[in-house]
Amino acid sequence: MSTDPPTGVRTSQRTNPLSERLFRSAIAAFDLFTVYLGSRLELYRALAEGGPATSAELAERTATNERYVREWLEQQAVSGILSVDDPDAEASARRYRLPPEYAEVLVDEDSLNYEAHKGIDFARAARQLPELVEAFRTGAGLPPLPWEPEGRAEDNRARFRQLLGTPWLTSIRDVDARLRSDPPARVADLGCGMGWSSIAMALAYPKISVVGVDLDEAAITRAREHAAEAGVEDRATFHALDAAELTGAGHYDLVTVFEALHDMARPVQALNVMRALLAEGGSVVVADERVGERFSIPAEVQEVYIYGWSVMGCLSSSMGDPSFAQTGAVMRPDTVRRYALEAGFDRIEVLPVEDVQWRFYRLLP
Repeated sequence: MSTDPPTGVRTSQRTNPLSERLFRSAIAAFDLFTVYLGSRLELYRALAEGGPATSAELAERTATNERYVREWLEQQAVSGILSVDDPDAEASARRYRLPPEYAEVLVDEDSLNYEAHKGIDFARAARQLPELVEAFRTGAGLPPLPWEPEGRAEDNRARFRQLLGTPWLTSIRDVDARLRSDPPARVADLGCGMGWSSIAMALAYPKISVVGVDLDEAAITRAREHAAEAGVEDRATFHALDAAELTGAGHYDLVTVFEALHDMARPVQALNVMRALLAEGGSVVVADERVGERFSIPAEVQEVYIYGWSVMGCLSSSMGDPSFAQTGAVMRPDTVRRYALEAGFDRIEVLPVEDVQWRFYRLLP
């Protein structure tokens, strides 16, 4: 009997490290896309809440097709995300379970370990790739993507709810003191998205009132719903408008902008508006990506991750007009300082807030 391998079968391992890296990256991409399916179809939640299931049982729980679900379950098991009771059983008889330690990652949106939103994030990013190819050729910007059909991932919900009041804001002692004192402080939260930062501040500081502002009307609608669910709708109000249209100049004790400054086409103009909103003794707190002080090789893993998002989405939001800042997500401290000084701020402080994702700045007029 011949021992020669069949035609077309690979007879050696990949010899180029980059080839192996891209193969592993493809597996990681499939992880994200199948997590997207599991999240959108609530397959993980059905396993977490209903317990182990066969493909038919899970399909019945989630009103999905058994054959599709069976393939997804098998892929999740071979990928090590789900476990299976008896791999040797007939396909229709195998029972799959979500390991309890993975439930917080895939189901619990209030956990700091929740990461299922990345499936939605990356599915959205991939949708715009053909347009991004053309933008590279022309220098054009790309319009914001509609949130549907993927929906909007609420990736910072847990971080704001669990960290914004304590330890982030409490570490800025005079800001913390003002938010606790009388008369009740007023806060403007710019680029508030679906409102979790505004709601977190209202919950942490029962005296304050917060006005959340964002250009996205759908996000503002969700923010209002979230505020009502949290019981702070009387102190956390939301408006779909440009920050420049916000009334109450000179009336806000604190202005915040969380992970949004780098996306602004005209950040100096935006910071100038923020400065005008401040009451006497007020300050602006900016949180943005924690990247290195300068470009360097090798880079920290967080910066590698942020560069990916910058190429895939953040830079394109401020392209297309020569007057735009074209910042991108990798906004280094010197860039923040330059923008703030141009906007008329006299003092720019890097705050001693410990966080793996963001660096915090305080701007004072």
